[in-house]
Amino acid sequence: MRALYFDAEIIILDEPTMGLSLKETRRLLDFVRHIKDAGKSAVFIDHNIFHVYSVADRVVVLDRGKVAGEFNTSDISLDDLMEKMYRVAETGSLD
Repeated sequence: MRALYFDAEIIILDEPTMGLSLKETRRLLDFVRHIKDAGKSAVFIDHNIFHVYSVADRVVVLDRGKVAGEFNTSDISLDDLMEKMYRVAETGSLD
């Protein structure tokens, strides 16, 4: 909230749900939605695709520090995105 108060244009959240209860996680995800509603941008780094997908417009999948894929959530279902992520984990490629 301080970042929004001080009018930050971009907010970076690195594993923000780590160690949070379900109630706290819900509040955090609501906060991330509020960032977008406020016309600001956020980078949400997390291993939990369910959390990311629920608030993101775009997902960038990294594999060992390299971009393996980039997807607009409006263009891909969560199930299809997860399938692509499984493929990257197994083969190191989306092909």
